[in-house]
Amino acid sequence: MGTIVIKIGGSTVDAAGLLRELGESISAVLENNFPVIVHGGGKDIARQLDLLNKEFTFVEGMRVTDAQMVNVVQMVLSGDVNKRIVNALLMENVNAFGFSGVDAGLFTASKMFVKGQDIGFVGQIDTVNSGIVDFCNKSKLVPVISPVSRGVDGAVYNVNADLAAGELAMAMKADDLIFISDVPGVLIDDKVRRSIKINEIEELISAGHVTGGMIPKLRSAADAVKRGVKRVHICGWNGSGTLHNELVGGESAGTIIHDERNPV
Repeated sequence: MGTIVIKIGGSTVDAAGLLRELGESISAVLENNFPVIVHGGGKDIARQLDLLNKEFTFVEGMRVTDAQMVNVVQMVLSGDVNKRIVNALLMENVNAFGFSGVDAGLFTASKMFVKGQDIGFVGQIDTVNSGIVDFCNKSKLVPVISPVSRGVDGAVYNVNADLAAGELAMAMKADDLIFISDVPGVLIDDKVRRSIKINEIEELISAGHVTGGMIPKLRSAADAVKRGVKRVHICGWNGSGTLHNELVGGESAGTIIHDERNPV
């Protein structure tokens, strides 16, 4: 029974018909795998902040989050978005259970500083207590996890979903960590590179083949592989067969990051 951590973003959740396809895709891999979903919801957060006439800014991709805003983030991610995903899975007869990093102390976070700058209630994950996820596995429940987390002081933090998925996958030594992205994979010379070994990543960055937001994503993928995750996938959504194809050798439509011990 393989453990798969699947990260889906807000733009993915919003795409027409995708949640139904996600349910079908999860159902197709349940027999031989334990799937764990970690989700974002940046577009939904932005819409709610607009309704409240609340302005926001980003620092290196992280949303500056004050005390009022973290309440909105928790409401949108752990409430609306989380339950929409759970409901969609239940509609496809997938027995899903939704919760956040706060629940059962799944994630303990601390304040994140970006280049020394305080960006408010934005957290980095310090510890993972996967007990509630293990409970889901034993109970044949598919966890659907909002990355909102708490600190040892009881403060609630907005945590980046990519980081939360990575930390959970590393703690569980997952077989596969799959980032469902709004790009088809890692593009090298305008073509999707099907596989990248972790010892190639810095060379690709130095040569200018990888730029922008893909740089930290690839470095995080390399860290995950070094810390026990067998394979990291960066791919787009390609219908209800997406997860099955990513897990079957040679069928991936995106990019697989791995080391020599775990070939594609």
